Amino acid sequence: MKSMTGFAETVWPLENGQARLSLRSVNHRVLEMTLRLHPVLFPLESEIRSSIRERALRGKLDLNIDVQGAPGAEPVINRGLLRNVALAWKEETEHLGLPPLSAEAFFKIPGAFSAAPSAMAKSLEKPVMEALHSLLDEWNSARANEAARLKPFFDGALAQLIALNRQLSKEAEIHSTELPVAYQKRIESILDEAGLHGKVPEERLVAEVGLLAERQDVQEELVRLHAHLDDMRQRLAQGRVTGKALDVWHQEVLREVNTIGSKCRRLSMTRAVMEAKGILEQMREQGANLE
Repeated sequence: MKSMTGFAETVWPLENGQARLSLRSVNHRVLEMTLRLHPVLFPLESEIRSSIRERALRGKLDLNIDVQGAPGAEPVINRGLLRNVALAWKEETEHLGLPPLSAEAFFKIPGAFSAAPSAMAKSLEKPVMEALHSLLDEWNSARANEAARLKPFFDGALAQLIALNRQLSKEAEIHSTELPVAYQKRIESILDEAGLHGKVPEERLVAEVGLLAERQDVQEELVRLHAHLDDMRQRLAQGRVTGKALDVWHQEVLREVNTIGSKCRRLSMTRAVMEAKGILEQMREQGANLE
C-alpha cells in the first residue's frame, strides 16, 4: 500500500564530481513522467524511464538529475558557429533592419552547443543508475510511510461499515416480517375500495403478497455487502490496497448500499444507508491518493 505523494533526493559520488537527484510525485490517474536530465545523460533517458516504470504504477512524477563537477560533462559553445552567425547577422542587419544579435537568439539555433561526447554517458551509466535505484528506494519508502498514515482511517471507516452492516441485517429481519403484513393490508384496502373483497381467491392474495415482499427483500444485497467488507478487511491486513482496486471496491459496495436504500421502508435502515454512503465517500476521497 503506497501513496502517490512522495519526495526523495540524494547526492551520489562519481569518479569525478557528483550526481544530484531529486524525485517528487503527486496523485494522477495514470503514470506521467517529466524528466529533467543533464545533457550528458540524454542517451540514458530510455533506461531511466524503464527503471521508474518498474517501481511505479501511476502518479505524476518529476525527476531531476544533474551532473556537477565532472570534467567534459558541460556543453561547450560552438564558437565557429557563433562567429559565422555573428558575421552574417552583422552583414544583413543594415539591409533587413535586424536588431543586435542576442545570446537568447543564438542559443535557439540548433548546434549552438557542442554536446559532451556520447561515450561519457556510457561511463556515467553505472553510477547514475545506482543512484537512481537508491533514490527510488527512498521514494518508495516515503510513499509507504505516507500510506501508513492513512491506514488507521481506513481501518476505522471499515469498522463503522461493518457495524452498520450488522445493524442493517438486524433491521432487515424485522423488515422481512413487516412487509407481508403491510402488503396484505394494502391489497385488502384496494380490494375493498374496488368492491372486490372476498372475490379474489385467498391463495392468489398470498402469492401476490409473497411476490411483493420478495421484491423488497434485501438479504442478497446484505450477503454481498458482507463479502465486500470482508474482502477489504483482508486487503488492509495484508497491505494490498491500491487506488484502482479501492475505486472498484467502492463502486461495488455503493451499488449494494444504494439497492438496500431503494428497497428499505424502515426509517432506521434509511438512516444507516445514508451514514454508510457518507463513510464510503470519505474512503473514496482518501483512496484517490493511493497508487
